[in-house]
Amino acid sequence: MGKIVHATQLRDENIGGRCYVLRTIGWFMGRVNLRKVLGGGRVVSWTKEAQEVYERALFYDSTNPDIYYNLGVVLLEQGRAQQALAYLDKALEMDPDHQQALLNSAVLIQESGNAELRPLAYQRLLRLVQRDPLNERIYFNLGMIAMDDRDYRNAEKWFRKAIELKEDFRSALFNLALLLTDDQRPLEAAPFLNQLVKHHPDHVKGLILLGDIYINNIKDLDAAEKCYERILAVDPGNVQGLHNLCVVYVERGELTAAETCLSRAHVMAPHEDYILRHLKIVRTRLAKYAQMQQQQAGGGGGGGGGSERTATSALPDASDLSEVPSEVSQARPKKTVFITKNSDSSSKNIDKQVAQATGAAGNSDSSDSPS
Repeated sequence: MGKIVHATQLRDENIGGRCYVLRTIGWFMGRVNLRKVLGGGRVVSWTKEAQEVYERALFYDSTNPDIYYNLGVVLLEQGRAQQALAYLDKALEMDPDHQQALLNSAVLIQESGNAELRPLAYQRLLRLVQRDPLNERIYFNLGMIAMDDRDYRNAEKWFRKAIELKEDFRSALFNLALLLTDDQRPLEAAPFLNQLVKHHPDHVKGLILLGDIYINNIKDLDAAEKCYERILAVDPGNVQGLHNLCVVYVERGELTAAETCLSRAHVMAPHEDYILRHLKIVRTRLAKYAQMQQQQAGGGGGGGGGSERTATSALPDASDLSEVPSEVSQARPKKTVFITKNSDSSSKNIDKQVAQATGAAGNSDSSDSPS
């Protein structure tokens, strides 16, 4: 069975990795409206008011690390990450053990992509481990930094620790499964993906990756089909999930169902060339099978029951649907494999299979060639 893989860049974002908690600083907190208020029919941000109050607070207490930390949080809410980091650093200058500042400055550095500052982020997180060893977010962010450094052994260690502390940790579960799959250990990844979709049944990326493992490694088409059906139940317009369901039909040799499925996908995404190309491939296979049936019928029965052969005996495997450009997500710089568009697997033997089944010459179809 041909393997349809998709090299993409997917790593779950550190959703919830930040813990921006405004620290209480006496009467100044009472001066700040921490809720978003309605004004003129629009939602008006509270951050400008908060910034003014905290800046005023510095006149009275310029050595309070909580004020600098809170200013960093407010500036980050305004999208001013560089300035926010400066204030978090100032909070740590005042109090080197300020836990929120240690954690969130490390997350901010990691998200910035600044490789030169990564050792500082790592150092701050390791300092936090000494003070808060049961905080799963610390280990997760250590794993994310290790991933950025391509230190996959330590990344695996940190992700496993995060999951040990919080078994339903969405991002840790997905990123660990992704890492294991990329390390050619998909059977080790499967339990973590099952754990992920148990706690988060609408995690589409996890279901896509799990479906890929079921098809290419575990060889369980029924389980893969359930993954894609769950995706479509959550998101009926998910083209990738629908396309991969079509691939399951091809793997089973159910080309009529595959044609119907790909036709639906083409209507849903008419500008996706890979879907149209795959639809043409399937239709070519169906036409060849019909021609084979006609030749057998015209040959006076062809040796007893030749016309009763099912399409399965004449069909290629799903490696035929593997020659389209990969769909690249901009989420994270990490590869994964998916049953969709691009593949390095060969489909050169596909027409040969059809030729052997039909008795036709083994000429290559132009539609099967990589474009």
